[in-house]
Amino acid sequence: MNILVLNGSPRTNGNTSALVETFTVETQKAGHKVSVFQIGNRDIRGCKNCDACRATLNGNCVQKDDMQEIYPVMRECEMLVIASPIYYYSLTGQTHCAIERIYAFERLPKLKKAALLLTAAGGGFTSAIQTYKDAVIGHMGAKDLGIVKAVGSQYKSVAKQNEIREIVKKI
Repeated sequence: MNILVLNGSPRTNGNTSALVETFTVETQKAGHKVSVFQIGNRDIRGCKNCDACRATLNGNCVQKDDMQEIYPVMRECEMLVIASPIYYYSLTGQTHCAIERIYAFERLPKLKKAALLLTAAGGGFTSAIQTYKDAVIGHMGAKDLGIVKAVGSQYKSVAKQNEIREIVKKI
């Protein structure tokens, strides 16, 4: 299965990246192809709702930013994993922008499954989970394979690694 992971953390070796690393290792062991984009430190702008993607570009946005590198992988992904730390009770801004920019497709053409990996200092997951459920599960119709929520140092715990392994088993 082709899996796309969007890591919204600006910290390349942070807590969220540790969850992503566990997921990536486990899915590759299971024989899946995984593409990880560290979007938290990339130039990704929010959707402008100009509709140029719908009128002329066959699912490509007219904004020339780092999403142009992600779109070809997005077009082929069968599973989408959103990974993000919680900043001020929500997904990071870059993660929100990337989710908005899926609008260029309306729905990802091959998407079947999805998962959400979250880290936080002290909770505040509600808004992030709702965005995921509304956009990825509800609107795009992906099957939710699971949500991993790690508070504080839980991201390195055996329990959280096992939660990720359970998601991988469902793929």
